[in-house]
Amino acid sequence: MKKLICLLTTFLSLFFMMKPVEATGLKWEISKSKTATQLDSNYQSQVALSLPSKSENLVSDVVFVLDKSTSAQIENQALEMLEQLKAQIEKTDAKVKVGIVIFNKTAHVSSWFNLTSQMSQIKEAIQQEITSGTNSHAGLLAGKELLDNDKEVEAQRKYMVFVSDGITYMYNQEPTVTAWSFENDGSVLNWAGPDNFKSKYSDSIPEWNTYFKNVKNQLESQGNKYDYIYGQTPTVSTPVLESNQYLNSVDKALYYTNDTYQNMKEEGYHCYVMKANGQSHYPWATSFMEYLSNNEEVSFDAIQNDIYYLLDKGSYVEDYIGQGKDQFGNEYNFDFVNEVNQFYMMVGQKKYTPEMIEDDTCYHYGFNKQNDGYDYELYYYSGVEEHFIWKMNVPVTQFDPVQLIYTVILTNPQEQAGEYGYYDEDGHLNKDNLKTNIRATLHPVDSNGNALEIEDFLNPTVSYSVQNTKIQENPKQETKIQTAKKSVKTGDEQMIYPYIVLSLLTISIVSVLKRRLEE
Repeated sequence: MKKLICLLTTFLSLFFMMKPVEATGLKWEISKSKTATQLDSNYQSQVALSLPSKSENLVSDVVFVLDKSTSAQIENQALEMLEQLKAQIEKTDAKVKVGIVIFNKTAHVSSWFNLTSQMSQIKEAIQQEITSGTNSHAGLLAGKELLDNDKEVEAQRKYMVFVSDGITYMYNQEPTVTAWSFENDGSVLNWAGPDNFKSKYSDSIPEWNTYFKNVKNQLESQGNKYDYIYGQTPTVSTPVLESNQYLNSVDKALYYTNDTYQNMKEEGYHCYVMKANGQSHYPWATSFMEYLSNNEEVSFDAIQNDIYYLLDKGSYVEDYIGQGKDQFGNEYNFDFVNEVNQFYMMVGQKKYTPEMIEDDTCYHYGFNKQNDGYDYELYYYSGVEEHFIWKMNVPVTQFDPVQLIYTVILTNPQEQAGEYGYYDEDGHLNKDNLKTNIRATLHPVDSNGNALEIEDFLNPTVSYSVQNTKIQENPKQETKIQTAKKSVKTGDEQMIYPYIVLSLLTISIVSVLKRRLEE
């Protein structure tokens, strides 16, 4: 009953700390890892749960792709966000690189800047003034190229902030337009500009998914036949009497802008859309930006949180200790070594040892005590489904890795000579024997407090070798294993205790009844 109450209490505390999942259309894979050391002579392995991944390089890329028309107000907000982020990471060993792309008819691209040491250069790059033309496709291509070429940074640590009013009528890195013919006051013209959209569609706003499908289909037939470099003279134009059947410069510019943006998202980059100056005087341009952003308003504060925080408070990990069969069909069982000197936490370079909160059927521990409780907690449940819940009561950052390091022991090693299991430190080989855990699952909460889809850790596996025919032929080794077992509060052994007590109680009752009957 006590165990049931403890499980229920843990569940309720986790449940009320998080908001429901919000469907954003995006599915981030949270950086995480689980590693295990090879079994030692006591058949013990040290396991490490890491958030973010133990092997991850703590470097992040942030690229701003800014329309030339971006307001000074938004530029100042971006700079303020970077100043705050700089203050946060200066306390760590992490690094943030910043790239700036300003686009008019072409993209003006900076080199990478180090946020902690080159803030003045970043400010100068963001506040540069340029004029003439608008080619959002070129801007996004340049931003994507910056991120793509930085091979030392993982995709989930790359961020792109796209700021524009949505007006665009050029495409490609070299500004390209379409010689689309239209009639104006009895004259046939073919110049490119944002008014081409209204000339073709009047004041109607398209359903964008359908619109882009239609543009894609038309591109297959029209191709680049009517393309020319902006500023030059076209050699061939679309037929004026059939203008509605042909794509114009705005059609292509919007299509390529959207296509590049969606490709960046598909590659796993964190992408954000912001309006440069609120509502544009071209309604289709504002509507297009709202389509790209999925009608979600984003603030620089939210972007900063996404960059800095990996998980919010309320996130937790469920870890079920390993058991199963090895490659020969032999049953194996690992137990969590439930002793306070056998597990601990690391947050960055700081080590936190566990403190017992309550000693009950549910073992409850806390790490790094504060006035209002502990920053982290661990609930250990012995028994048939031996597992623990590792709970975060504070946010986890991208730049101070959080680790839980604990020990498991193989309780039933084989006696027959041979090689058992396969050592796979981090589980990337997906082996299915001698797994230190049956499964470990992350229940993430994002930086806005929303519960996300659960994610599984990979399962590390270990191995061991038996040289002698039987372990008991070596008394010292047998004693060593037995001693190790006795020092552990194992799940299986704890389940036996109630049955022993019950058996002794039954024997006592039977003895008393027997004596009374004999009297």
